Amino acid sequence: MTTIYPSIPASSYPIGRSAADLMALKQQIDQLSSQLSSGRVGETFAGLGASRSDSLSARAMLSALDGYDVGITSAQPRVQLISTSVAQISKSVVTLRNALVSNNPGAGASEALARDGLESTIAVLNQQIGGRYVFGGREDRMPPVASAAVLLDGDSSDPAKPLAGLKALVAEQTRADRGDGTGRLAVSRPSPTSVQLREDADPGARANFGFTLAGAAVVSSSFATVSHSAGTIDGAGPQFAQAPLPSDRFRVVVNQPSGGQKTYDLSGADLADISSPANAASSLLALLGNGKIASVQSATPPGLQATFATGGTAGALTIDVARQPAVGDQLSIKLALRDGTTTTVTLQAQSRVDADSASDFAIGATLTETAQNISESLRRALARASDTVLAASSTVRATQDFFAGQSAPGLAARRIDFSAATPAYAQIASTSTVTWYRGEGSTAAPREAVVVQTSSTSALAVGARANEDALRSALAGLASVAASGSGTTTAASTERSKSLASRALALLPTQEAVDGITNDFGLAQAALSEAQSENKAIRAIHRTQLDRLESAPAEAVVAELVSLQNRLQASYQVTAMISKLSLVNYLR
Repeated sequence: MTTIYPSIPASSYPIGRSAADLMALKQQIDQLSSQLSSGRVGETFAGLGASRSDSLSARAMLSALDGYDVGITSAQPRVQLISTSVAQISKSVVTLRNALVSNNPGAGASEALARDGLESTIAVLNQQIGGRYVFGGREDRMPPVASAAVLLDGDSSDPAKPLAGLKALVAEQTRADRGDGTGRLAVSRPSPTSVQLREDADPGARANFGFTLAGAAVVSSSFATVSHSAGTIDGAGPQFAQAPLPSDRFRVVVNQPSGGQKTYDLSGADLADISSPANAASSLLALLGNGKIASVQSATPPGLQATFATGGTAGALTIDVARQPAVGDQLSIKLALRDGTTTTVTLQAQSRVDADSASDFAIGATLTETAQNISESLRRALARASDTVLAASSTVRATQDFFAGQSAPGLAARRIDFSAATPAYAQIASTSTVTWYRGEGSTAAPREAVVVQTSSTSALAVGARANEDALRSALAGLASVAASGSGTTTAASTERSKSLASRALALLPTQEAVDGITNDFGLAQAALSEAQSENKAIRAIHRTQLDRLESAPAEAVVAELVSLQNRLQASYQVTAMISKLSLVNYLR
């Protein structure tokens, strides 16, 4: 059976079309009304149409700029604080340097000045902002530097494990350098008319402590003849208990041809071949070149040790009195110290001499008596030199060792072992010494500890660590003088203070070194301000673009709304007329 479907009258199509147009106009009017009330093109990104991708991009850029500005804003106080702090440290260094240069600070004044400067510098380095210590690098949750009291006097807060401070290390170094009181030089009488001065027989002690003979004695006239045999010191032979890993750390101190010592903080990664203990030892010797090993220190593993062979000879100096000297005749002996400096002991012949004189010797009734007087005066002169120049050197050397100490296994401050007949540096790293720096111990550049992203293409490094060379030198210079005070003023203490002053001046950082840090953060401060200004300008551009994409200007919306309302009204009228259309009305 065939089904006949009802047909749609042709006249209904225009009416449906008109109704759809009316609904579209009504929706446009509603959208414009919403824009007029909210001031926005749309309430969702879909309402933006083709502009939505540009809007999303602009918003992402604005969000990124907000993040950059947060980082810049938080970094600015940090940079300002570090810059101000370093300037204050520089002031303390300059104050002490001026006092040491004047060389007349008054009894105990330089020690007190250094102690004040040390406390001030440590307080500055332990400053924090936002609960984070700015001079600790990435380890910013605790004060990076030990207090002045702990640093100098040690830490006995745990009675079961007291920690030695700088003064204890200075006392150890002074004791090892002085020996029996004559700087580890022995004075003897090989014959009735001669005096001999000989270096320490132990090669390890000779390589590390006390005086050595820097050459033949100089006699101002022919009253005596001098013979000198130079001493030789063979470097110690290194041995590893086991092949070091690349991460194993150890310290090696070598005697240089110039007379001083140099410290190397190394790791297994620095050696060319660590496949076996023997190969590692050979690689270490190759790395050191002409330097002769004076001492080593490591953790276990790798258990680095160094042994001095029986070879090498102690230097000796013999003075034979050939005739009686005249009043004013002089005998001068040049001595070398392990810090690379030298000092000269000079004795002058006099007819009468005080019993405790360390600069004159009496002309005796016989050559034997004159030789005896030279021997006794030489002992006093060496004791005086040990108590002054050598003691100042000991103080500075101990200070350098103390501030070279690190928390890394194997790199603690060097300590001296007195358990044997002669002292020696302990080869197992100490665990009973104060670690002065407790911040980040990375070997990376200090500035890289904190990096601030200032834009999508640039970042600024604004980290700081208290163990930077210039800051560590400032602490070492201040601490060396602060740790030297004896509380008494004598001729020897005054001479020791003068000798220490020249060495402490060498420890203190140069003004250029401190200014280098100040300049780093001055430039960083300027860069942060410039980045902030640039971000502000870029933000204004993207904000303008976003406003253009998302904002609906009231004037334009009102004009379009009026136009649509007029069109809608006209459409309603036309639709009403069409709805009333009939044959009767048409014939009318």
